[in-house]
Amino acid sequence: MAPHIANLPFFSPFIAIQYVLAAPLVLLAAYILQNEVVRYRQRVKNLSGPRGWPLVGSLFQLRGTVHAETYRQWAQRYGPVFQVQLGNTTVVLINTAKSARELFIGQAHAMNSRPQFYVFHKKVTQKAVLSIGTSPWDDSCKYRRKAAATALNRNRVESYGPILNLEAREFLKSLLEIAEGGERTVDFLPAVKRFTLNLSLTLNYGTRVSSLKLMTDDRLMQEIMYVEDEISNLRDTSKNYANYIPLLRYWQPVQQTLGWGKQKKGHAADIGKRRLEYNRVLQRRLEDEVRRDVDNACIQGSVLRDPEASGLTQDELISVSLSMMAGAHSNQATLTWAILLLAHRQDIQAKAYRVVHIDALTKELSRYFVVLKLALPKATYTDVIWEGATIPANTTVFLNAWACNRDPELFPDADTFAPERWLPTEDGGTTPHAHQYAFGMGGRGCVAQHLAHRALYTVFLHLITKFHILPPDATSAHVIDPLKDLRDPETFVAEPRDFTAKLVPREGEKLSMWLSSPDGN
Repeated sequence: MAPHIANLPFFSPFIAIQYVLAAPLVLLAAYILQNEVVRYRQRVKNLSGPRGWPLVGSLFQLRGTVHAETYRQWAQRYGPVFQVQLGNTTVVLINTAKSARELFIGQAHAMNSRPQFYVFHKKVTQKAVLSIGTSPWDDSCKYRRKAAATALNRNRVESYGPILNLEAREFLKSLLEIAEGGERTVDFLPAVKRFTLNLSLTLNYGTRVSSLKLMTDDRLMQEIMYVEDEISNLRDTSKNYANYIPLLRYWQPVQQTLGWGKQKKGHAADIGKRRLEYNRVLQRRLEDEVRRDVDNACIQGSVLRDPEASGLTQDELISVSLSMMAGAHSNQATLTWAILLLAHRQDIQAKAYRVVHIDALTKELSRYFVVLKLALPKATYTDVIWEGATIPANTTVFLNAWACNRDPELFPDADTFAPERWLPTEDGGTTPHAHQYAFGMGGRGCVAQHLAHRALYTVFLHLITKFHILPPDATSAHVIDPLKDLRDPETFVAEPRDFTAKLVPREGEKLSMWLSSPDGN
C-alpha cells in the first residue's frame, strides 16, 4: 500500500497551506499578464493617449471627475484625437470641432455604428428591441432611422406645433399651481418632470398625464418614470465599470446573490422587460385608435400611416418609440439648468424677454450646459484614417461635445454665456460653422434634434413671457456653473444639484385667466 502523503518526509501542512494560498495569486497574475497582452494589442497604432493602469486602464484617473472635462484637458497633451483605455475597451476621443468635421462628416459612413455595452446590451436588452440610438448599423437600423426621420423632418415638426404649445401651457399651469404667487421658494422639478414626460408621451403616442397628482397616483406613469430613470442609469457609459472590466462580470452576480449593493439579481433584465411591456401597451392602444381614426396627431401615428414604413415589424415600431422616450431625461436636465440660470442671471432674463433673443438663448443653453457631454457613443463601421493612424472597425468612439462646444476656434470666449453669438450678423449670416454638438454629429446625429430645439424654444417662450424667475433669496444669487453645480460629476446626463427658485407671474391673475382659455387668447 502506498504510504499516506502526510507520512512522507517532505510533506508539511504548512507547505500545503502555502500552495493553497498561492494558487489564486498565481492564477490572478497569469490572468493579468494575459489580459495586458490583450489590452496592448487593442491599442490603436500611431495614435497617442495615456496607457493607464493594468486591468482598469484610465478609469481610476477619471473617477470623481467630469470625464468630458478631463478628456478636454488631456487633449491639450495628446492632441485633438487620442485614445484611452477604459479597462479592456479602447476608446477614441474626438475633442475639437475641426477633427469632428473631418471624421464625422469627411468619413461619415465609416462612423455610422454604435458600440455594444455589456450592461445595457447584454443585460438590459438581451438581444431584444433596441432603440435607434443604441442599435449597431445595419439594414434594419437604416430603415428605422429613415422612418423616424420622415416623421421628424422640418415640415412635420411644424405640424407638431399645437402639441408643443399645449404642453408648454400645461407646464405653466403646473408652475402656477406650486408658485403661490411667487411668495415662496418652490421645488420646480416635479413640474419639469411632468412636462418632459408628457412631451415624450404626447409627441410619440398621443397620450399624456393630465396633472401633477397623477404622476404619483397613476400606476402606469409611476412605472414609466421609474423605469426610464433606471434605463438612463444602466445606459451610463461612465459609471458602469462592468462594461470595461470583465472580472466584474463574474463578481457582480455573486454580490447580488449575497444581497450586497443596491441592485438585486436580474434587476437589469427586469428593467428591460418592464420597459418593453409599457411601450407595447401604449403601442397597441395607439394602433387601435389609428384603425378607428380617432387618434391624436403624433410621431408614431405618422409612422403607422406612412406607406414607406409599412414594412416595419412590431419590434421595429417599438424601436422608434424607445428612441423618442429616451429624450425625456436630457430635455429635463436642459430645462432645469435653464430655470436656474434665468433665476440667477436677471440680465439674461431681461434680454430674453424680448422674444427675438429666445431662439439664441435656446441654442446657447444647449451649447453652454450640453447635458450629454460625451454625446451618444459611436463605433466605427469600417476602418477610419486619422493622420497616419488606422482606427479599426468596431472601435468605440466618444465625441466630446463638451470640448467641441468650448472650442475657441468656433466659439470665442467659450466659457461666457452669450446668446448673442447666435444672433444674425450684420450681413444676415450666422456664426461660421456653428453646429449643435449637443445633438451629436454626422449620420448618427440625433434624428429628433429639430423637434428637441423647437420644443425647448416653445417652452422658454411661454416661461419667460409669463413668469419672472427669481433666486430663492436675494443673497443666494450666484453664477450657475455647468461643472461646479453638477449633482454628480460622473453621470452620463449632466443634472444640476439644485431645483429651487421663486416663480412670479408677470401679470398676476391674468395668467390664470389666459391659461384657462381654450385658445390661449
